Amino acid sequence: MKTLLCLAAQTAASLRGYFSKILGGLTAKPWGRILILPLLLLLLIMPATAASAQSATLSPREVVEYALTLEKLEADFYRVAVVAIKSGGLSSLPIRAKDAITSYGQDEAQHVVDLSAVLRSLGGNPDSVTIPANPNYDAILNRDPFAQPEDFLQALQYVEDTGVAAYKGQVQNLQAAGEAGKTVLAGALEIHTVEARHAAGIRYLRETFYGADVRPWIRDASEVLYNEDRSDNPIPFSDEAFDGYATREEVLKIVGPILAGK
Repeated sequence: MKTLLCLAAQTAASLRGYFSKILGGLTAKPWGRILILPLLLLLLIMPATAASAQSATLSPREVVEYALTLEKLEADFYRVAVVAIKSGGLSSLPIRAKDAITSYGQDEAQHVVDLSAVLRSLGGNPDSVTIPANPNYDAILNRDPFAQPEDFLQALQYVEDTGVAAYKGQVQNLQAAGEAGKTVLAGALEIHTVEARHAAGIRYLRETFYGADVRPWIRDASEVLYNEDRSDNPIPFSDEAFDGYATREEVLKIVGPILAGK
């Protein structure tokens, strides 16, 4: 199977420089490529127009269904990790890392619960939002991400980064929905902040315990997903003070191999 980088490169060619910097000589480059510290305030003031980044406008219910899919995938990833921590390849993780992973996993599980309640309030059925019984997490690094602590944290960074970029990518759709989108937007921003904290925390663990050349903050524009100047960006991407976002279509291209299952 092609790695997720190969698939995502069709929509994110500008990330090549970032991955060569972060992953060095790896030839099976991973999927997420998303570094966080949001452009949230700027996105909130953008006009919701037909020229938005989404190829199709999503209703609040569709946004929640999409978010719930990603949250179920994240929660499952952490579930598998906790098992590997107790009796598998992740048992050698430092205790602080184990505690963080357990806590983050509880957060993701709560996100699933809360988004499920929101979806019901919109007339949807959270049980109809499903992920495979055995997601193909090997597609992230083109190998088992739960076999080695370093691989796991690297893969987890991209999992969390994807979540952050995905939430940012839906702000305009929820704005376009007017009153109907306000409640969903408020909830999405609450979750988005936690995902960003997780992403920074994972970087800290990678740097502190395994010497990875990453920081909790963005150091330059090459560490940002989709750092090109989109047509609806109010300012150019020129340095580490700004972060990009990903549309639903872009995210689903990235996570598609995982959702295909084994």
